[in-house]
Amino acid sequence: MQLNEQQRLRLAAATLSLLGVAGVKPAAAQEPAAPEKPWTFDTGLLLYKEGNGRVQAIEPVLNASFNLGGERLLSAGLVFDSLSGASPNGAAPAHTAQTFSSPSGGGQTYTTAAGKTPLDDTFHDQRVAANLGYQFPLSHDSKLGLGLRGSSEYDFTSFGANAHYSLDLNQKNTTLGAGVSFEYDQVRPVGGAPQPLSHMGAGGGGGDDEEGGSSKNKNLVDLLLGVTQVLDSKSLLQLNYSLGLSSGYQTDPYKVVSVVDANANPLYYLYESRPDKRTKHALYAEYKRFAFDRDVLDFSYRFFTDSWGINAHTLSLSYRWNFSEAFHLQPSLRFYRQNAADFYHFALFSGEDAGLRYASGDPRLGAFTGLTGGLQFGQQLRNGDSWNVRLEYYKQRGQSSDIPAQAAAAYSGLPTAPDMSAVILSMGYRFNW
Repeated sequence: MQLNEQQRLRLAAATLSLLGVAGVKPAAAQEPAAPEKPWTFDTGLLLYKEGNGRVQAIEPVLNASFNLGGERLLSAGLVFDSLSGASPNGAAPAHTAQTFSSPSGGGQTYTTAAGKTPLDDTFHDQRVAANLGYQFPLSHDSKLGLGLRGSSEYDFTSFGANAHYSLDLNQKNTTLGAGVSFEYDQVRPVGGAPQPLSHMGAGGGGGDDEEGGSSKNKNLVDLLLGVTQVLDSKSLLQLNYSLGLSSGYQTDPYKVVSVVDANANPLYYLYESRPDKRTKHALYAEYKRFAFDRDVLDFSYRFFTDSWGINAHTLSLSYRWNFSEAFHLQPSLRFYRQNAADFYHFALFSGEDAGLRYASGDPRLGAFTGLTGGLQFGQQLRNGDSWNVRLEYYKQRGQSSDIPAQAAAAYSGLPTAPDMSAVILSMGYRFNW
C-alpha cells in the first residue's frame, strides 16, 4: 500500500483562473491589499480500504492559510492517519500452513493458511503530521516559499524543511521553478532492528541477531526543476525534472523473504536487506486545455527510474465538466506500471542466499500494474465556500517474476502474482473566514 502526499490541490480550478487571464497582467501583480476574509481553510477526510481484509485507513486533514496581503501567504497543515488490517510480509505462499513471528516479539506469532499469500494481520499504525509554510515576493516577478514539516508514528519520526523559488517571465506566461527539500527520518523497529538477511526466529520473538531496540536513521534530499508555459489562451504545458538522493537505513525491518526447497516448502525466512543508498530520477509532463469555454482537460505522463533498477510509467487523464456555474463532475483514469527491483526475489532457493548482499520479497518492489478510475462531484456555494466528494477504485495486478527455477513447477496453483483491489473515498470542504 502506498499512502502518501494526500493533499488535494484542486489543479483544475486553478487552471481555469490561469487560462482565463493568459496574456493579461493578473490582479495579484498589482500589490493587492489583504482580503476581508484573510483565512482560507481546507478540510478533508480520506477513507481507504483494500479487499479481502487487507489494509484500511482513515485520514482527516486540515490545512489553513492566512493572506497577509502583498502576495505574502502563511500556511499550516495537520494530518492524522490511522491504519490497520493485514499487510503482506514478503514471504512466498506454500502448500502448507506457515507460522511467523510477530514484530512485537515476546513469543507472539501469526499463521497463514496453506495456499494463501502470507499476511501480517497484526499490522496497525497511527501517524500525526504537521507542516508550516511562508510564501513571499522577492521582486515584482519572483516568489520564495519556505516550509517545515514533521511527523511521528509509534516506531518512526521524520523532520524536514523545503524551499521553492518561482520566476515569472514573458508577461507572466512563462514560470520557472526550482525547489529543494531535506528530510531526516528515524525508525525504531518494534522488537529491535534485525540484522539484514538473518533468520527469523522460529516460533516467535524476532530474529536471531537483533540489535536490541536500536534506532536507524535515513537522510533524503530532493531537488526539483520545472517550467510552466502558457501555450495560448486555452492551454498550458508543465515540465518537471526531480532528483532524489537518500542514504542510511532503507530496509523494512518487518519484511522477510522465503528460502525454499524444490517442493516450494519454506526451509526458513530471512529478514530482508536493501541498499543503504538510492538515487531517483523522474520526468513529468502535464498538458491542460480549456474546453468549450467551460471545462478543463488534463493529461499527464511521468517516467521514474532509480538506482535499485525500478522503472515506472504513470499515465493520468481527467476531464472537469462544469455543467453549471456551481456544479462540476470530474471523471479520471490513471495507469501505473513498474518492473521489479534488481534485488527483488519472490523466493530464494536453498543455498541461493549464501553470499547475497541484498534481497527482498516485498511485493511493492516487485513488478505490477495498477489502474485507478475515479469520479468527483463538487459544488461552488454562493458564499464562496466549496465542497467535493470523490470515489475511486484501484485494481492492482501482480506479475510473476524471480521465481526459483528449481521450484517453479511446485509453485503451480499457488498465488505467485496475486491481485489487489482498493476503494478510496475522499471528501473536502473549503471556506474563508
